[in-house]
Amino acid sequence: MANAERLAKPIAGKSAAITKVLARGGSISFLLNSTGMGLALIMQIVLARLLGAAAYGTYAFVTTVITFLVFPAKLGFDTSIVRLVAAMKAKDEWALIKGLLKRANQLGFAVSLSVTVIGFAILGLRYNEMTGSQLVTYSVGFATIPLLTLATLRQSALQALKDVLFAQMPEKIVRPLLTIGLLLIAVLLLGREADSGLAMICFAVAVAVSYMIGAFVLKKRIGDQIAGVETQYATRYWLKLSLSLMVNGGMYLILGQLSVLLLGMMNSETESGLFSAAVRLATLVSFAITAINMTAAPLLSESYARRDHNQLQQVCTTSGRAGFSFAAVVFIGFAVAGRPLLGLFGAEFTAAYPALLLLSAGQLFGAYCGQTGTMATMTGYHRVLTRVLVIATVLNVALSVALIPLLGMTGAAAASCCAAVTWNAVMAIAIKRKYGIITPVWSFGSRAKKGVPPQSGDSTE
Repeated sequence: MANAERLAKPIAGKSAAITKVLARGGSISFLLNSTGMGLALIMQIVLARLLGAAAYGTYAFVTTVITFLVFPAKLGFDTSIVRLVAAMKAKDEWALIKGLLKRANQLGFAVSLSVTVIGFAILGLRYNEMTGSQLVTYSVGFATIPLLTLATLRQSALQALKDVLFAQMPEKIVRPLLTIGLLLIAVLLLGREADSGLAMICFAVAVAVSYMIGAFVLKKRIGDQIAGVETQYATRYWLKLSLSLMVNGGMYLILGQLSVLLLGMMNSETESGLFSAAVRLATLVSFAITAINMTAAPLLSESYARRDHNQLQQVCTTSGRAGFSFAAVVFIGFAVAGRPLLGLFGAEFTAAYPALLLLSAGQLFGAYCGQTGTMATMTGYHRVLTRVLVIATVLNVALSVALIPLLGMTGAAAASCCAAVTWNAVMAIAIKRKYGIITPVWSFGSRAKKGVPPQSGDSTE
């Protein structure tokens, strides 16, 4: 009995430490994400009022195009860096960390530069069709693609090092504040005419400043560890893994926006616009788990690298329960006050209330299933995740085609909800069978298997 008590004390202490790390990191991330969302909204309001509808439309469209162009330019390294750097750090493999960050930046810069050149080439073909303001907006916007790509990779590196504050602060806080401040100075103090080109120039300056802040912090965090270390590379493996993870990122993007697109194609753009408001609100259900994952993801990778089954389960359980608790509160809030909230967008948006509830239910079930996607990504089970996401996407399309003509946006929401329930449930079962880890936040009648998780996730799927 005494031996059992002595063994239990370190385990209890370790669990408390994990909970403390998740609570601290999750709280910081939640605060930063909340503040960032507020600042992003304020920035959009300021831009819309200063620029007017037409100029703001140009600015918003170009920033959307840039976002989609940055996605392939990252080559998936933004996700693989979180997984690999956390695992390498646990093993003190600083030579490989140095090589990974260097190679990721080299490849990311090369691809993003190519994307930028192609963008300018297309811009040249349409030169005579654009106004001067549009040309400036597109030109400056395309020029930011390499910096945005490198900034995302730097953000991932700091996340892997568990520096949640500086992983997010430059982009979520500094960038919108600086964009708003520079635009107000240019218009109110310098008397410049507000147009989309001026707004994009302010945004580009903010991107450059926020990138330099993040790069400086990253150098301070790891400069001493990698300064005298000979660089090691595993480029082929890193690239293969990153591209595979990029596919999953693309599938998440498609699953999130597919119903909006199909609704617009099959019914009307107006109904698609109403539905998109419900989609935006429904994502708030999973807001907390997304914020917590900034801390949980590197912890899962680190625990897996150390073959620490107990810590894996602890991270999944603690982070999952915190995320689900928040999700449940938001879901209840939408059930009670969903119509008034949708009414803030306009009176006609209240018609999307049934869709909001269905979309939120899918998000709530995903929060209940816990760290399914993150666990698979951080432990080398990503190929199985890819196959499951593809199945969910096909299901979403099939149900959307069948239900949208009958039920409109409610049918689209039902299709999205079914797809979310499917892939989360399947992955929860798959992870339990492979690793013995229970990701659902409360599981009745089963216990996690104790043991050492296999280290061959990439080859034994």
